[in-house]
Amino acid sequence: MWQLAKNLFSAALSRKKGVVDFRQVFEHFQTLLRNHQTAMELIADLGEKSGGDYIFDRKYLSDSVQQLQDLLLHMIKSLNLIASNRYAELYATLDNVFLPIEAELKGRIALQDAPYVVHLTDDLFEAPELLGGKAHRLAQVIQRLRLPVPNGFVVTNKAYHRYLEYNDLADKIHAWVEAWASGEEELERTSVQIRYSILAGIVPPDLFREIQKHAHKAANSWAVRSSAHGEDGELSFAGLHESLLNVLPDQIPEAYKRVLASLYSAESLSYRHQMGVLGEEPAMAVLCQEMIQSRASGVIQTSCVDPLRPDCVTIYASFGLGRTVVEGKGEADTYFVEKYPPHAITMSLVSEKEYEVTSAVGGGEEETHIPQRRQNEPAISEATIQLLAKWGVALERYFKRPQEIEWAEDEKGAAWILQSRDLVLSKSADRPEQDVCDSCASYPVLVRDKGVVAHAGVGSGKVFVIQSNEDMKKFPEGAVLVAKYTAPWLAQVVPSAAAIITERGSAAGHLATIAREFRVPALLNVDDACSILTNGTEITLDTHHRTIYLGRVKELIQYELLQSTVFEESAEFRLLRRLLKRIAPLHLVDPHSPDFTPKGCKSAHDLIRFIHEKAIQELMDLPSFVHRFQGVKIWTLVSEVPIDLKIFDLDDAISPDVEGDKVVIDQVNSPPLQALWTGVSRRDVWSTEPVDLDLRGLMSSLTRNWDAQGQGASASNFNLAVVNKSYLNLHLRLGYHFNLIDVMMDEEPRHNYIYFRFVGGVTDITRRSRRAQLLENILSRYHFNAVTKGDLIVARLLHLPKKEIEHRLQVLGALIGFTRQLDIQLRSDDDIERFVQEFFNRHDQLARSLS
Repeated sequence: MWQLAKNLFSAALSRKKGVVDFRQVFEHFQTLLRNHQTAMELIADLGEKSGGDYIFDRKYLSDSVQQLQDLLLHMIKSLNLIASNRYAELYATLDNVFLPIEAELKGRIALQDAPYVVHLTDDLFEAPELLGGKAHRLAQVIQRLRLPVPNGFVVTNKAYHRYLEYNDLADKIHAWVEAWASGEEELERTSVQIRYSILAGIVPPDLFREIQKHAHKAANSWAVRSSAHGEDGELSFAGLHESLLNVLPDQIPEAYKRVLASLYSAESLSYRHQMGVLGEEPAMAVLCQEMIQSRASGVIQTSCVDPLRPDCVTIYASFGLGRTVVEGKGEADTYFVEKYPPHAITMSLVSEKEYEVTSAVGGGEEETHIPQRRQNEPAISEATIQLLAKWGVALERYFKRPQEIEWAEDEKGAAWILQSRDLVLSKSADRPEQDVCDSCASYPVLVRDKGVVAHAGVGSGKVFVIQSNEDMKKFPEGAVLVAKYTAPWLAQVVPSAAAIITERGSAAGHLATIAREFRVPALLNVDDACSILTNGTEITLDTHHRTIYLGRVKELIQYELLQSTVFEESAEFRLLRRLLKRIAPLHLVDPHSPDFTPKGCKSAHDLIRFIHEKAIQELMDLPSFVHRFQGVKIWTLVSEVPIDLKIFDLDDAISPDVEGDKVVIDQVNSPPLQALWTGVSRRDVWSTEPVDLDLRGLMSSLTRNWDAQGQGASASNFNLAVVNKSYLNLHLRLGYHFNLIDVMMDEEPRHNYIYFRFVGGVTDITRRSRRAQLLENILSRYHFNAVTKGDLIVARLLHLPKKEIEHRLQVLGALIGFTRQLDIQLRSDDDIERFVQEFFNRHDQLARSLS
């Protein structure tokens, strides 16, 4: 794509060598600014949709991505027309940025020139499509949070595609899956065909060498674990892919094949189908970590899944390896810990633990009997409990969602993080209202106040007890799944279940995770459930009260149905979150950084930022203007205001009698700029106090004292005003704050308008968004049509008389000075209105004249 565009544009540019009409250049610049504005608004809109308050479909996402790509293509075209085609490489950058975005939309994974094997400490944690979900998250835990994670390497998704290609499997697997999805083939048969083909394959020699090289470097034994695309992220795949523990180095290639094959287990295929991602191209990276010989292990849930225990971290622990807890194979201790320091332990439930899973000599695992004297001992100490709670809160804070974390404590007493995934909680955590509870009193109760809540909610249907795989194949839609254990293979019927009840199991286990993901009410550890609840009996499970009623409790069911559904769990919402990770982040903050290059653009936002900055720099490239543009002179505005402003005169706004290249505002016959500068130059809007805390150095460009010499900020700020007698286009950057004002102020009101855009800041998004809200509150009182999206505000005003446009420009000028450091001071939402009132108190006279 980019090469065709480059050829078309370079032909036009080659004819324009030598002298150029600046008005044409300025037209290209205005076009670039308009596209820049639209692109930023589009990104803000996508970000707003990610808040969960809007419903959208995949077409909206596809159309938005295409529109954004088109806007960037035109921005690149405009920049090259301004800069004589010196930024042609941006077309290739555009492809590099959007290839993985398009791959996400199409369900494919773009790997490009990726390695087969990488280390967890390699600088690749921004490449989830390479590492897979689980390894990608652990790389962040190591590199960003510096928490202890076992050393390891990742056999990447590229290696997976290499394996399929080498064994001629890709097309065959696709055809088999398509046959099952269309109803032409049975699930179990499809799964067996694919898994057998993968296991019968040969690891390519180049890949085999890479795996062996890493496998023999460090550990004597390894944990070989799945890290599928999306695993532990928007989708958990909890327990559906194979993990092998205590694998010897020479056994890793065969273990690798077993993990690959598990991508096509019946449970995994069914899960992907139910979650709406079967059509996406799957991929399996494999995570190999040094084996921790665990004396104890378990799971941390950073938010309690039981709604009766808010603000609580729950820790499950048992002796030996973690399968005891995550697969519900045995009893585990449960510790409830306060979420906030010092993480006091509010309750300890120590179970009787008869067996533990340990590493076997020669590889693999074995189940061993725990001596009677240890069976009732706590699996871990109070110090370890509090340390794990602290880590859990840190992970929740970083990933910005509740977490479910697998951990282990080695034989020396050191704790390790093994895995961290999003914990899906019920969105209907409130207890039913009292009148609904009163209605329930007329129904017979089969079980009351028993069990552990894995997912809160109400479900009703006929009991179906599953005791074997054959039973599972007969599971009817809408039945209540009742089983003795929370076996992971039950996951494939969870989407069809109205509720789940088991005699054993943990709320931290894999089946519980799947239940939460599908929002199926689940109650575990209900003694004698398989005896009390018989096949065919209609029941209603109310996990809010840990109660099972005989019959269908219509009042309770209706109440639960009225609770709002959660769009955040849809495939479209998860796709949006993945797209935003490639679109919205801004890495190119400092134009002076050596990374501020086309190759440094990692996101669409980076590319927008780079193009915009370079367009301004092209116009600000003072030494080259004499040679490149016809009839253009550049003036520097001399003012006490700490802003270095360059002025381009489009149409004799500055008298030809002015000598030199410096002017004062009275010498610029541009009423729009003069009106704005009247507001900007008011001394009471410019705080001269230095910024507090450790931001002083970072904000030094924003805290300059008034300069009696009128020299203001340095020329590197690239502030630009393009003017004539009725028009102003002002691009103004104060530190990390960006203002754009576009004004027509004519004698004819219908020609007049003000366009104002402000974005940015140096603080977190919450404070920046508060400043945008403050600006909206003030501007709306002056009849601007103002809209905020995050830290972006866009305000417009149309068809007012010249005098009123002039007054509004004075307000904008005052606001530029008043709000330049305000994001730092907006520490709470209450501060917004306080500073709104302060602005009006300072500018009473101006406010009265415009009200």
